[in-house]
Amino acid sequence: MGLLLIFGPTAYAKVQALGHVTYHEGSYRHLRLALTPARYLALRGGLLATILLSMGGLWLLRRREPELLHREARQLRHEARLLGASLRRTWQQLGRGQQVVFGSLLLVLLLVRLWYLVYYPISTDEAASFDYFIHEGPVAISSFYPIPNNHLLFNFVCWPLSWLSADLRVVMRLPTLLLATAGTSACYLLLTRQMGFRAATLSTGFFSFTPLGLYYAVAGRGYFLQLVLLLAVFFAAMALWRRPLRQRLAWVVFVGGSILGLYTIPTFVYPLTALGLGLLLRFGGQQQWQAVGRLALAGASVVAATSLLYTPVIAVSGLPRLLGNRYVEPLSNAVFWPRYAGHLRGLADMLAGNGRLGLLGAAGLLAAWPLLWKWVPRQRPLLALGSLLLAVPLLLMALQQVLTPARVLLFVACFGSILAGVAATALLNWLRVPTRWQLALFLLLIGGYEGYQFRRQLPPWRAEHRQAQLMQASYRWLVGHGARRVFLASPQHELFMHHYALQQSHPPALVTRADPHQTYDFVVLERDAKNSPAWTQPPFYTPAYQDRYVVIYRRATTP
Repeated sequence: MGLLLIFGPTAYAKVQALGHVTYHEGSYRHLRLALTPARYLALRGGLLATILLSMGGLWLLRRREPELLHREARQLRHEARLLGASLRRTWQQLGRGQQVVFGSLLLVLLLVRLWYLVYYPISTDEAASFDYFIHEGPVAISSFYPIPNNHLLFNFVCWPLSWLSADLRVVMRLPTLLLATAGTSACYLLLTRQMGFRAATLSTGFFSFTPLGLYYAVAGRGYFLQLVLLLAVFFAAMALWRRPLRQRLAWVVFVGGSILGLYTIPTFVYPLTALGLGLLLRFGGQQQWQAVGRLALAGASVVAATSLLYTPVIAVSGLPRLLGNRYVEPLSNAVFWPRYAGHLRGLADMLAGNGRLGLLGAAGLLAAWPLLWKWVPRQRPLLALGSLLLAVPLLLMALQQVLTPARVLLFVACFGSILAGVAATALLNWLRVPTRWQLALFLLLIGGYEGYQFRRQLPPWRAEHRQAQLMQASYRWLVGHGARRVFLASPQHELFMHHYALQQSHPPALVTRADPHQTYDFVVLERDAKNSPAWTQPPFYTPAYQDRYVVIYRRATTP
């Protein structure tokens, strides 16, 4: 219905205008759209037909089974109330000191995340997402896909705030912070219900202070929204593992969360494959063929709904744009396999905040897994599904022969921390360490890890902060000196100066492809750039401004 409301009243010419939206990929570009009048007509007709068929199906269902929908809705509400009551009991069963620790950890996390929100420099990905999609509105968000930065669901969440402000910290980072705060709180309580308070505290604290866990909890990107949706699907999958039938709420969350996760970022297919495989093995091993059938129906529903949601992208930008990603391209055997082990070491460093810690943690979990399966049978659903979430993405990387970026595998750090919480608690219980001392030890570990990561991340933060200040200063200098046409040959400045220009009513014209017949007021080159075009040098252009990153040349005046 939402897509029909977007494209139903939108004229073809307005959608076609997306081909004039400037985006940056090596230089300023314009996407050659796949859109044609026939494709647009088919898109609108298909969306309308889907709505009519859905409404017709519901009408027939209500005629044949008048009470079915009401009965199912009542059962869903009943299951939701039972879940809410269970979580309230979990909270009430915590001691006063545990409740204080619970709230204090979340408060410290919120304060640290607020610091990141305010002081961490805006990234190129955040600026690109705002400029190319959110700034352009719902039509662009739902159909414009020149680069894989368009995290569709997240950009839709942020878009209403763009009416109120152009500050990316308000428009993009504030929604992420709110989602991360709510998601972390809910996950902490659900983990407490499943694992116990001490294990949940270590898991939540450790992951939340990993470098990527901290950054993407405030960054204006869709990765943390995807993680929150994955956690919802994960807890639903654990409920289905135990009792797949008569679980309406779990099936609804599993299907709905999967659709929304895929609509946020297509790479949600990695963890979804792991969870689907886990449930299939469970149901098949238990010969629960009815549950296998429901899982197949759920999978088909996810595929159908996700395909429908991405139909505007396919119609307007083209299927190759959706499926193609030059940042994650399959490599040949000769290139991939020599680099795979090194890439895994790099992932361990990025995801755990320390390469040795990540590799040792992975080795420890692998060695302890059989013992944990035997010692803590209550955690078998978590151990099975959590382990698949760690292993299957690495297997898919090898099968695809792609070097997946760490940010795509943010969930690996999360579920690695959850399994580490189970393992650490089991180890201390086996050593008969008193529970009070266990919690104290875990809090010390979290505090020490937080301090270590802060010291480790401080130098690069200072460098990025200084670079952002100098970038803004160089743009202000250009505007202050009456720049009307500027040639840019510095990738970071190209992207950010385009972002700054969008905030102005009369910005200078920015160009990244040289025209020998055109003169420019200023030329912006990377400092110490090699092989700069001869026409950008004296006597044609003379240095007028420089900082640590760029030199700006002014067009020489004729004497």
